Amino acid sequence: MMSLKFNLNGLKQIYLEALQRSDPTLAFEVVQGLGRFVFMMFFSKEDKESKDRLFVQLRNTQVFLELKVYGSHRSGDFFIYFNDCDQEVIINELQLGQGGQRFNFNVFLEQINQQIPATLPLQVKLDKIREVWPQVRDNLSKVVDQADKTILMGIKNLPVGKKPQDKTLRKLYVYTNGEADVITNLIAALKQARVTLAWTNKENVVEKSLAEIMRLINA
Repeated sequence: MMSLKFNLNGLKQIYLEALQRSDPTLAFEVVQGLGRFVFMMFFSKEDKESKDRLFVQLRNTQVFLELKVYGSHRSGDFFIYFNDCDQEVIINELQLGQGGQRFNFNVFLEQINQQIPATLPLQVKLDKIREVWPQVRDNLSKVVDQADKTILMGIKNLPVGKKPQDKTLRKLYVYTNGEADVITNLIAALKQARVTLAWTNKENVVEKSLAEIMRLINA
């Protein structure tokens, strides 16, 4: 095998959709053959460590891939260079076994590209991130602020001109069970009130519900 360049341009529609919704996160699963692939992207302005990265969790083999993505994503360019190791672990995920016809990696990528959804509702993202988070959180600790603090304890005011960080708000996706519309409304209220969420890792703290957080914002 040799390094293979491919434009995963099927991502364009949901990438632009996420930007338009001010929800700079992608998470969805594609099943191809016997392989199960969960794709994730985090592209807030704060996401310096994960910007232009495509994360792929291989569900059968529990391998986690981090792939650099090149090009103008707004224009539909998502160029990825798959090295020998990337290709090998993906082939293992497909459980192709030995022998048979020679595997065509380019055809496989075309099939994946065609299965990328054209629209991605927030609830679908939430459900998928929550489903795989126990397996991927160690690899994605940098996409949430203070990843070790998982207990929602309240809110705190921000200085004039500041707004809540996406990396803090994103913790609502993985550490609460709120529905998409509830979280959308809560994030909008936090931004309007210029307050952010306060989290802790102290086990003796009683966790606040999302309804309680909303009442604190409105108080």
